[in-house]
Amino acid sequence: MIDFQYDGVMSDGKACQGAIRAPNEETARLRLLGQGVTPVRIVDAAGAIPSDVPRGRSSRLKRADILLFSREMAHLKQANMPLDKALAMLKETADTDRLKVFISKVEEGVRGGKSLYQSLLPFERDLGQQYLVLIRAGETSGSLHVVMKELTTQLEAADKLRNYVISSMTYPVILLVVAVLSVVLLLAFVVPQFREIFDSMGDKLPYTTRLVVDMSDLIRSHWMAIMLGVTAVLFLGSRWGATVGGRLRLDSLLLDLPLFGKVMRNLQFAVYFRTFGILLQRGVPIVDALRIAVDTLTNTALRKDFEPLVALVKAGKRLSTGFVSPYLGKSSTSQLIRVAEETGQLDVTLLGLADRYEDEGRRTMGRVLAAMEPLIIIVLGALVAFIIIAILGGVLSINDTI
Repeated sequence: MIDFQYDGVMSDGKACQGAIRAPNEETARLRLLGQGVTPVRIVDAAGAIPSDVPRGRSSRLKRADILLFSREMAHLKQANMPLDKALAMLKETADTDRLKVFISKVEEGVRGGKSLYQSLLPFERDLGQQYLVLIRAGETSGSLHVVMKELTTQLEAADKLRNYVISSMTYPVILLVVAVLSVVLLLAFVVPQFREIFDSMGDKLPYTTRLVVDMSDLIRSHWMAIMLGVTAVLFLGSRWGATVGGRLRLDSLLLDLPLFGKVMRNLQFAVYFRTFGILLQRGVPIVDALRIAVDTLTNTALRKDFEPLVALVKAGKRLSTGFVSPYLGKSSTSQLIRVAEETGQLDVTLLGLADRYEDEGRRTMGRVLAAMEPLIIIVLGALVAFIIIAILGGVLSINDTI
């Protein structure tokens, strides 16, 4: 027998709570119903998760879980379903244990008298500050279903952009890895087959042949040291990149890369302006909106340029005067924001800027990838041709000597 703690509603509508002993939760629920009590929450005396919720190890929510929760909640709230019933329905249809545990904890908070925003607060690390602020704004204004729909649209757009970047970079990365492996295999296994023939020539070998043979010897004789050296460089580079100064320097270098830097800047600006615009659209104060929007910038160099905007607005100055980041280049962003401040259309303008930067980033990335693939093939072909010509040159020099 297990002692269960319960919260419930009596037949006259009054709330009640207490304890009941039963072999399992379902039996405890039936006994309470037989006593005229409708159970709202049942946990064991130790406060464990109910039996219908998986007891596995807790883990962070995935983006797909958050997107599914937001999409389904938007549909249910649009149908004017009460929040507690919507959460109960979502818990029943959750397709992963992780999502079911999350919804169960949120439902427990809502049934305990908390708002949805307060119930989601323990999951701020997974959901993000922007998500929670929009939920609070939606509950305050009575337009939670609209906010949930906007969050769903934003999450879908972010996933679409992320998948586009990953899918676009997959083929060039694979091509680059194959190119490097091809050259290494040629030097490590093909060139040594001609070593005995070339040794008999001594200094009479062409310079290119001697260079290729020396590179082959280096790889075969010191491959372990080369691997350790590369590993050490990557490890020390990652440790340096984890420091504040190192990360700032590395992010600055990435933004200054030809073409790639422009793509990164545009995509970061798109996320920043979209977040800023949506927050303003939902009535979030501009100072809070600026603080949350700057947190969406993953590049520390850009974040350092945009962080002073909060102090600027607090001091009563115009927002447009703060958009002086060198990474904006010769764009009309500050002028558009100044006009938007004067006309009261700041949120609409920011969302328009987000769309413009995202479209420009996609176009630039398309051009970069279109040029990268043939460039890798040309470089790979040139290296392989150089090695083959060097070997043939050595063989032909032997024939000439004979």
